Amino acid sequence: MKHYKPNYKCHWVVVVLLMISLLMTPADAVANEQTETNLVDLQKVIQFDLTNRETNFTINYTGNTTQMVDNLKTVFNQASQEDDYVNTSLNNWEYKVSGTTSNATLDVTVGYLTTKDQEAYIDARVKALVPTLITPNMSVIGKETAIHDWIINHVSYDYTLKQRTAYTALTTGKTVCTGYAMLMEKMLGLAGIKSYIIAGHLSQNGSTIPNVEQENHVWNLVQLNHQWYHVDVTNDWNNPYSHMYFNKGSNFMHKNGFTWNEAQLIRPVEPLVTPAKPLTEPSTAVSPAKSTNAPNVTKTSEANLPLTSSEAFTSTSVIGFLDNILTTFANWISTIIKQLSSSQQ
Repeated sequence: MKHYKPNYKCHWVVVVLLMISLLMTPADAVANEQTETNLVDLQKVIQFDLTNRETNFTINYTGNTTQMVDNLKTVFNQASQEDDYVNTSLNNWEYKVSGTTSNATLDVTVGYLTTKDQEAYIDARVKALVPTLITPNMSVIGKETAIHDWIINHVSYDYTLKQRTAYTALTTGKTVCTGYAMLMEKMLGLAGIKSYIIAGHLSQNGSTIPNVEQENHVWNLVQLNHQWYHVDVTNDWNNPYSHMYFNKGSNFMHKNGFTWNEAQLIRPVEPLVTPAKPLTEPSTAVSPAKSTNAPNVTKTSEANLPLTSSEAFTSTSVIGFLDNILTTFANWISTIIKQLSSSQQ
């Protein structure tokens, strides 16, 4: 009878692997969990999950859970409003809290207008599209105009009110005000132009959009020359004057039936860039409160954007690269004139 001699070396390998597995499993679980102890950090982690289009996420809260529950709606709203694109994307949200007064589990379910894959498509499409519309030597207004005009020429209003996103605007060529504003912000952002989405109301008999869309209307605010201006791509679509609501001041918008919460207009503007001192000079520490690069906060302009002659446009939907075309044409005419002059001598 043969006796079985165990392979201890093999057993040790198995034991080591099991120990590694046991050690790794809790670590992975902790990495996937989100544990917070105060409302400030809770807001940050909710904001992170919303930005990543998480539809279901769980947060462990080990602070005062009664206080957390009482303030949860405010915390969620502040987290979503940190990014106006994300805030506009939200469809609905609900939560469930379980546990004790000092250790609770928060399960959140969120509905969005678009999925992660659809947002990835939007980003990829915009990244490929915008460089075909603008050039580095364009003025900021030239870039903005090219993007604005592309949208109103390629995206139609969906009167069924079913196609509501930047995704449908790019895939079907139809959307409503939400999709217009979101696509405008995405494209402007890639062009290096700051903008955000403003929500309000529109009561104008001459508007081409249905009353239900006017009651809850959204459009863009665009930063130009260290100032904010209104742009409503939705109502510029199919408008005889395609720049009716392009870079307008608040007074103009109010006169044309637009209303909004004035608090939405308080936004930071790009700081003025201060030239760096030569490296040979001694550096002097400047407190953040006194830094010349600290962003100023301003409300939206009351007046329409004053245009210079080189940047003025007409109702014929001037495209952003018109300057280049005109320059080329002028050079061509000049060459012909020179050739005719030389032939007559």
